[in-house]
Amino acid sequence: MTRRDTAAPGRPLWRTLALWMLPTLLFLMVAGLMLSVKTLREVADSAYDRSLRGAIRAIDLRISTESGGLGVELPYPLFESFQATAEGEVLFRVSTDDGLVQIGDALLPAPPPLTVGQVVFYDAVYFNRPIRVGAYMRPLDPPLYGAEGQNLIIEIAETTESREAFLRTVISRTMMRDLAALLAAALLLAVGVHAGLRPLRALRDRLDHRASDDLRQLDPAGLPREVQPLVRSVNRLVDRHRIQGEAQRRYIEDASHQLKTPLAVLRAQIDRGLQLEDPAALHAVLRAMREITDRSSRLTSQLLALALARNSALWSSSAAEEVDVSALLDGVVRLHLASARKRRIVLEVEVAPDVTTVHATEALLFEAVSNILQNAITASPAKGVIALSARRAGGQTVIAVRDDGPGLSDELLRRLDQGQRFNLPRTRRAAPASTGLGLAIVQEIMGAMGGTLVLANRPEGGLTASLNLPNRHAELKAD
Repeated sequence: MTRRDTAAPGRPLWRTLALWMLPTLLFLMVAGLMLSVKTLREVADSAYDRSLRGAIRAIDLRISTESGGLGVELPYPLFESFQATAEGEVLFRVSTDDGLVQIGDALLPAPPPLTVGQVVFYDAVYFNRPIRVGAYMRPLDPPLYGAEGQNLIIEIAETTESREAFLRTVISRTMMRDLAALLAAALLLAVGVHAGLRPLRALRDRLDHRASDDLRQLDPAGLPREVQPLVRSVNRLVDRHRIQGEAQRRYIEDASHQLKTPLAVLRAQIDRGLQLEDPAALHAVLRAMREITDRSSRLTSQLLALALARNSALWSSSAAEEVDVSALLDGVVRLHLASARKRRIVLEVEVAPDVTTVHATEALLFEAVSNILQNAITASPAKGVIALSARRAGGQTVIAVRDDGPGLSDELLRRLDQGQRFNLPRTRRAAPASTGLGLAIVQEIMGAMGGTLVLANRPEGGLTASLNLPNRHAELKAD
């Protein structure tokens, strides 16, 4: 079973969006419904109140005080029409503000404080039934019964059954409309998410059907803009794996090629030793085998260093530090001092006063200088001189190793100037037995640390190998 099959399923994107959007839409729908109810009630009251206002106006026009009392000629046709329209009971009362005269339903609730000349509408309860009342007050001219000033109050009331029925009908229709809109929004959300995820499903299918060794970059064309940064990150990861795979492949090729010859020679020596009976001859074979194993040990160390250098391009910047150049060169010289003395080679170290430290990975830089010096000792004649130096030049720190050997062929130097890397053993005109991995290791290390390896034959003879490092290299290359 694959990792994808065993991984715990995450929450679907459509569900996440629904959990965020649907409650919000539901809240907005309820809030909108509440506002709609308030607005509809105001509209309904305004419409029905106009009928009450008309009835008040009709009664007011039919009030008379000519007989010395208060007389009202009720507009019964208007009341009947109004009652039919309201579909409920219509009540009225005409009275004076001092309460001396009342005509109509005397048990109607008392009105709130009124202003002369203004119609006031309010809700009240009449025998446990909700009613809507319109009240109007005006001066009574002439006043009744010798009063010095009286106001006439006209009240018209209706039961609210028709209003409430109208509101219920409108509200139910509004709720159905809003619910339909909510369901439509949910459906559109589901369809939109499904359509939006279609490119991601296509990308998943492309990845599922890829061969395990297919490390090509993913094409972000056609993908949503929000997904393209993720695809670019995946492409960078794929590139790092491709680079690492190529480094491993080159390492295996180099290791198999370099180990094949010494192992074959060692086997031939063993076969020869098995046929010998002379102890002196057998001792000579064993000495030869010892030399072969020493060279094989050195070769194995170089192959490990090559693997380290090639994989160092994937390291983080935490491996880089300020390296003491003088201490590093002294350490390299001490390491190779014994082999140089065997051939009576003089090792010289010269560090410019302005060179103190260089920002690099100490282990890798030590390995690079060590390989350069080892190759120089191998190629230099006996009683020669090898000089190690460090100086600043053109914004770089240059660590150089000069020897008195034969140098490199012009053809190899020309290929190196054209950017060719050391994939084959190093060829020295006077040192064909060299393992040839030293310069390949150095080239890989310098590439990892953002530097370069420069090789040049000296006019007076010999080779100068220069390691050029930036004065401040903040981090190792990522690719």
